[in-house]
Amino acid sequence: MSTNRAPLFFVPWSPEEPSWSIDQAGILGADWLMEQPGQRLVLVSQLGDYKQHPMAERTTGAVVAKPSTLSGWYGGPVLAPWSTREVVGDLSDDLHGRATAICVIQWGPDPLVMAWLRARRAVSVVDGSVYPEANEPLLDPVIEAAMIELEQRVNHANGLASGNDKAFAVHTLQKLHQAGYRWNVDHLGGWALANGFTGAEEDRLRQYAIKVLQGSRFSPQPTDPYSPGAVERWRDQAP
Repeated sequence: MSTNRAPLFFVPWSPEEPSWSIDQAGILGADWLMEQPGQRLVLVSQLGDYKQHPMAERTTGAVVAKPSTLSGWYGGPVLAPWSTREVVGDLSDDLHGRATAICVIQWGPDPLVMAWLRARRAVSVVDGSVYPEANEPLLDPVIEAAMIELEQRVNHANGLASGNDKAFAVHTLQKLHQAGYRWNVDHLGGWALANGFTGAEEDRLRQYAIKVLQGSRFSPQPTDPYSPGAVERWRDQAP
């Protein structure tokens, strides 16, 4: 797992404060971006929403693009307004290591996005505080140890879809489940995105994790790539 990550910031979403508007949040994010050095990028899921927002005028000169059409940006700070799960998946590797800093504007209590911000210890642009509960672990220590080993074993270019990589993912989850361990799927996904897994891998890991929790069978069942004693090893390695 890489420890050399771009610093992550966020503009909080606060339903408890009626005065906190989408315009105010966007302006805070835009001001953060324009204070950063380098080639600035606004990464959006919908271009139309951005163009109609006051932040558009405040980010003049920045590259504005959707993840699927990203071109003309070679590295620098990134503002991600109203980030969807798909955008967060694209941000999980700091846009292939080119992002020098990232700011996410929250809009709505998406549990995966919240878990990712928490796992990455995102810092508020409002008051400099670390994301709520960032000091609390998202995963049971034994599950975390298993996920660390899984991250190290798989080829991340395959998206957990190839035979061997899928086998490691499925059997990791099955062994944990059989040993009595359970997980919050969004916490598992947020941790994965913050610790070396790609957006495509998180999506498949989520599918596998749900099936295992539900007791569903995998057809065909992947061949177990582990030698005996994996759970005991994870218990010994638990942080």
